[in-house]
Amino acid sequence: MRDVSPTYRMLDATARRREADLAEVAHALAAARCAARLAGLGTGELVVRELMLGVINEINRAERAVLQLSRFVPAQSR
Repeated sequence: MRDVSPTYRMLDATARRREADLAEVAHALAAARCAARLAGLGTGELVVRELMLGVINEINRAERAVLQLSRFVPAQSR
């Protein structure tokens, strides 16, 4: 077995930061979706419920974009 330097398996700091940023955005979107659902359930007004459904749809679209971006994070950092 050959010697390996201590930095051999160290992950790229930039990639780790990008991964953390993407995770933070994904968590924020999940929290926003939950809040929008609760707001929509808390009212009987059709207009408000429809607006909340629109908000939830946009949050879902943003989350899909985040997931696509996360594919560009190098596999080494995962």
